[in-house]
Amino acid sequence: MAFEAVLFKFYEVKLSADEKVWFSGDGKELRGSIVHGETRGFSVVQLVRHDDRAVLWQGFYDGMKESEKPALRQVLWQSGGIAHKITADALHLAPKTTELIANSGGVFLIGLKANQKRLLEEMKENAAFLTPIGQSISLDKGHGRIEKQSYFHYDIGRGYYDERWDKSDFRSLFKVIRERYDLLGTESNSETAYYLSNEAYDGKGYFFGAIRSHWSVEVNNHVRDVTLKEDSLKTKKGIKNSRRESEHL
Repeated sequence: MAFEAVLFKFYEVKLSADEKVWFSGDGKELRGSIVHGETRGFSVVQLVRHDDRAVLWQGFYDGMKESEKPALRQVLWQSGGIAHKITADALHLAPKTTELIANSGGVFLIGLKANQKRLLEEMKENAAFLTPIGQSISLDKGHGRIEKQSYFHYDIGRGYYDERWDKSDFRSLFKVIRERYDLLGTESNSETAYYLSNEAYDGKGYFFGAIRSHWSVEVNNHVRDVTLKEDSLKTKKGIKNSRRESEHL
């Protein structure tokens, strides 16, 4: 709680009403809060601005009783970030979350994985048959390897989806092929990732940069783990979460 007070005193984000900016939402379990004999403890959920990793808002939830998805929705609602541009991992591709963002005038860019099996199969078919409306390639070198990322943007605004997704307003599908090679040329691997958004193509391809920048929130988590050694802190005191409840969430 002391760290949280310092965080917001010196690094709180001031939102502009005129321009939407990208924020990354993610949760992290505080392993030092796990009581002996139990498997879960308290977790922190943050909204972090892509450009400079400034924190817009953060909240906590009890992993034994609650889950990350409603906790992130609560953070989005309380912070005002709900009306901005939000990236999140595949856990948060859920109708309650996508509807909330879309209906609040915000933009979501969320990963799609096997936890939404039917939707993933549909999008793989779309990517196989549709012509991309935007493409880009990036190359990164570091940690003894080269990573090539190929981006493909597809217009899915005229598609038909299961009824539970009706209010999510899917308009864009992104396919990202990540290929990694070590500098000696002895190892390589490849993976393909998919993302969905309610924003239509803008002709600039800024979504590709947002996909790359999403993991800025993971950098903040790394600072907590390594610099502050937060996961090594053991506490027997419970964390009281005084967040306001909202019937929308």
